[in-house]
Amino acid sequence: MPLIRLLRRLSDALAVLERFILSVLIALLAVFVLMNVSFRLFDITLAWADELAILAMTLSGFIGASLMLRARTDPAVLLLHEVSSPGVVRVLRMIISALATGFGMVLLWLCWRWFNLPGLADAGFDVGEFEMSTFNYLYTEQTPVLGWPYFWFFLIMPWFAVTLTVHALTNLVEDLGLIEPRPMAQEFAKSEG
Repeated sequence: MPLIRLLRRLSDALAVLERFILSVLIALLAVFVLMNVSFRLFDITLAWADELAILAMTLSGFIGASLMLRARTDPAVLLLHEVSSPGVVRVLRMIISALATGFGMVLLWLCWRWFNLPGLADAGFDVGEFEMSTFNYLYTEQTPVLGWPYFWFFLIMPWFAVTLTVHALTNLVEDLGLIEPRPMAQEFAKSEG
């Protein structure tokens, strides 16, 4: 059981970190959008603010989805929950948690293939050689306006895969009754109000 408690502590720590990052990203999104709207009153378009707002929104979507899964506030088909017995609802929750865990693991494996670190190492960390041998242009794609490497923003995918897996596995362990369930959604609501 110490491993299960460690899993929950890891999930809780990730949730705290994700909430902070999400708050920063949402604040940045608001700043960039309001700045661009304000400047458009004077017929000035800030393309870089548009680009940063889009990137902040995309990153916040992945982080928010991970948090929603842990808090069990993600969208669900509640019709079955409303008409089913508590035992059936418990089984449905276990199935959903198991599927989410599996999805997170598959996504992590796909990220490993996409980033292809062994291939990059085989190319001697020469990105040009890596691209010629794999036709994978992940490391040289750039944002259209600012010219920043997309690679740094694409790192949200493996982050999401790891946090999704940890949170879903924690939910599954709670669903199986191996550890006492924690009502994360209520904790989030208390800290926001």
